[in-house]
Amino acid sequence: MHKEQYTVQYNRVLVIDDHKMVANGIKLVVGKMFTQFDMAHEGATGMSLALQHFPDLVIIDYTLPDTTGDLLVRELKFKLPNTRILAYSFSYAPEAILRMLQAGVNGYVIKKEDDEEFIRSVALIMEGKEYFCREARNHIINRFSDANDDLAMKHLIANTKFSGKELELIRLLCRQQTAKEIGKHLFLSERTVEQYRNNISKKIGAKNLAGIIKFALKNGIVQLDDL
Repeated sequence: MHKEQYTVQYNRVLVIDDHKMVANGIKLVVGKMFTQFDMAHEGATGMSLALQHFPDLVIIDYTLPDTTGDLLVRELKFKLPNTRILAYSFSYAPEAILRMLQAGVNGYVIKKEDDEEFIRSVALIMEGKEYFCREARNHIINRFSDANDDLAMKHLIANTKFSGKELELIRLLCRQQTAKEIGKHLFLSERTVEQYRNNISKKIGAKNLAGIIKFALKNGIVQLDDL
């Protein structure tokens, strides 16, 4: 994808990262997508700015001088429930990724990923979707695969019937294709794709993309190599 595709402007983004060069780099990469750009280098200042300006998006590191990202995310989600949150961190640690997921982030991207993936993650999250880079997804999947809920899942799948089109849509969602891309593949409008996704999420009780991936893997709808 090309950067120039993402010229739509949203209102405000806040970056909370103790590395000033990283924060400035984020501004160069996605700053044009927002009319206002704020940055903070520790959690307390970040929270203060968030409560002053009500950003549409917060991009947050896991490791901060005065707190951890998951604790800050929980507070942000409580006080600003409509704000979207993207974790952007050097941390590969499974526990960091899972803590941020459990805290309520809408996406997780590791800082080694290229600019195009980062831009894509921001664009999708601002569209109301979730985005987890491949390594983050793998950790999430491994965690879910270890869960002791096989019987509950088998019971759920036995009582959940999907059409062929729904199963294909689940597979495409797990590959993190956009509604537009899925629509072209299945010859559906973007609005119809979103309706399918909402219906599928309700059927299986998934709150986000990670929940759909969990369900699909545990029930053989997709394989890890497909993701």
